[in-house]
Amino acid sequence: MNVAESHQEIAFETHRFGTLSITEDKVITFAQGIPGFKNLKRFILLDHDSEGLFKWLQSVEDPLVAFLLTNPNVYKPDYSVPLRKTDVETLKVKEMTNLVSLVMVCFANGRVTLNLKGPVLFNSENMSAIQCIIDRDDYPSHFAINI
Repeated sequence: MNVAESHQEIAFETHRFGTLSITEDKVITFAQGIPGFKNLKRFILLDHDSEGLFKWLQSVEDPLVAFLLTNPNVYKPDYSVPLRKTDVETLKVKEMTNLVSLVMVCFANGRVTLNLKGPVLFNSENMSAIQCIIDRDDYPSHFAINI
């Protein structure tokens, strides 16, 4: 993609935010899709609050699909994603400092929880992302938090 294409403006509809217009270079690509949404590959991140603590991962391809994400280290300071070689290769990581991990926020039965088993890894250098699955007992899929 050349520079002119990367700054091309695209407009799309969303259920939650109405019509959005962004430049193509802000689109995050999930090469493998997201589990349960394999056909959706293109998303953007939007701040939910002025502090940037919560972000929406909004599908560019489906107006109804948006996930609320947050930084897990705010609620579990020792949280880290064990990187597999295949994850690093899929994301084409050159510098580890370009990797950002966020987790999905869930609302169920009056509780707010984080899915620590399924972090989303973003490579800010090339705007690629994957959702990992971590098989560790100390990383539950419903880690309760207070907000």
